[in-house]
Amino acid sequence: MNAHTGQVGLISNPGSGHNRDHFARIAARIDQCQSIHHIITHSPADIAPALQDLAARNISVLAINGGDGTTAAILGALIESELFSTLPLIALLPGGTANMNAGDIGISGSLPKATNRFCNWCDGERSNDYKTEQRALLRVITVPGQAAQFGMFLGAGAIIQGTEYAHREVHQRGLRNGFSVALTTLRTVWGVLRNDPVFNQHVTTRLSLDGGAPVQRDALILAISTLHRLAFGMRPFWGTGPGKLRLTLIEQHCSRFARTFFSIVRGKPNQNAVPDSGYFSHNADSIVIELDGKLNLDGEILEASGPVAISSSQSLEFLTL
Repeated sequence: MNAHTGQVGLISNPGSGHNRDHFARIAARIDQCQSIHHIITHSPADIAPALQDLAARNISVLAINGGDGTTAAILGALIESELFSTLPLIALLPGGTANMNAGDIGISGSLPKATNRFCNWCDGERSNDYKTEQRALLRVITVPGQAAQFGMFLGAGAIIQGTEYAHREVHQRGLRNGFSVALTTLRTVWGVLRNDPVFNQHVTTRLSLDGGAPVQRDALILAISTLHRLAFGMRPFWGTGPGKLRLTLIEQHCSRFARTFFSIVRGKPNQNAVPDSGYFSHNADSIVIELDGKLNLDGEILEASGPVAISSSQSLEFLTL
């Protein structure tokens, strides 16, 4: 018998990227789906009560309609709360701006189309031929003794400058879709190539993998993720090994940056993507980063002023339609 034939719980954040333009339409479609119990949240404080409600209803599928930050907050609370004796199947709708998580392990298509496809699946027989993917979350501790924060992508270096540019120049113009992410990425790369100080700001890091001795590097770009694909299909991780944490670091004085960068994000690193040329990619189970600067955790900017400990959570099962 299919384990996911029970009631579906769906948590929506109407203030996230695409929901700002489509939420009334999305909510109306969800209301037509008798098997979905829909909870609308308006702040992070609403997440714990929402999960308690859904656990009491013994849901077998948990859907999230929001951005990457909303997804990280809900899934982190789901894991930490231990409210569910058996963790539900997770379904991610692309309700945010970048939607990196949903793009890799969620319901494909625009938000209206993805919602309609998911509702049809919920009201159907939910046969066993649907596909799922396993992914863990990043568990990030910036201050020893304080609560962990969760996400599926963490970045530093030029990623921070690109994020700040997006908030300052792109999102203010109402662009909150995949095109805005592509535009921001291209502008950041162009800024690095031109040695524009707005974008070309490396961060000195001391990096330790799986308990090894820390190695200092001037990171132009640092990316850590449990995802296989990032925004608009980028695949910047080529390291080997069984670790769930996928890391890529590009050093400040790397050679042939433009050609090598675009080969990396296509998932086909060229012959120059080697440590001697300033390009590193590794898989690990634990990472410690020491730096003074900012980190981007699924769109949220964190201030780091010392060691940041990163590990992986238990794996969750995600519905892909």
